[in-house]
Amino acid sequence: MNLKELSIGNLEGVQDLMQVGCLATNRRGGYELSVLSLEKLHLNLLPDMRSIWRGLVPSNLTSLKVNECKTLRHVFTDSMIASLAQLKVLEISNCEELEQIIAKDNDDENDRILSGSDLQSSCFPNLRRLEIRGCNKLKSLFPVAMASGLKKLQILKVRESSQLLGVFGQDDLASPVNVEKEMVLPDLRWLFLDRLPSIVYFSHECYDFLFPGLGTLEVCQCPKLATKFATTSKGLMSAQSEVLHI
Repeated sequence: MNLKELSIGNLEGVQDLMQVGCLATNRRGGYELSVLSLEKLHLNLLPDMRSIWRGLVPSNLTSLKVNECKTLRHVFTDSMIASLAQLKVLEISNCEELEQIIAKDNDDENDRILSGSDLQSSCFPNLRRLEIRGCNKLKSLFPVAMASGLKKLQILKVRESSQLLGVFGQDDLASPVNVEKEMVLPDLRWLFLDRLPSIVYFSHECYDFLFPGLGTLEVCQCPKLATKFATTSKGLMSAQSEVLHI
């Protein structure tokens, strides 16, 4: 059976949700539920889940919402990104152990943060809405190199994540070569940063951002934020980041 929409919630003991393109097997009839055609996936209250994907990723996925998966450490790995070109909505909330949205593939259990240079040509080209809330171990959302590919991002909300240092980050090993010093999010309409006590920059290093279509900007309870949001001489909203060494 091919599934288009799937919601899973309030299950204990589930650690690896999807394996090799299938969710489950009916032992009596040899019956498999294929997730390869899945378009919408909502996960809620899965306290023991450490990994969403083991094997193939649904290439038609347009919406992924993850809530209260308290042991989940990452959502994707870098090898999956090319298969997620159709993703439009990504919402992650109350995942207490989440350290990164995208982790680098490796064989051990200590996931390494993916460097910006690895993702310069891979991103979410159709992502419209990105919302993060209550993920207190997350330091940044994506490497800054990914920002240039988020051409259709319209809504960006980040809230109540106590260790977040910046929206776009970059690890020490990332190469800034071929990364533009001025980034543009052309379709961004709403930018909302709320209750982020540790945030100090919008983007790591000295990358400036332009938001030509921005209609609503809300920055609340971000006491350490050094990035300046201001209108340029051409009337465009911008985020101007200072060089900070964290």
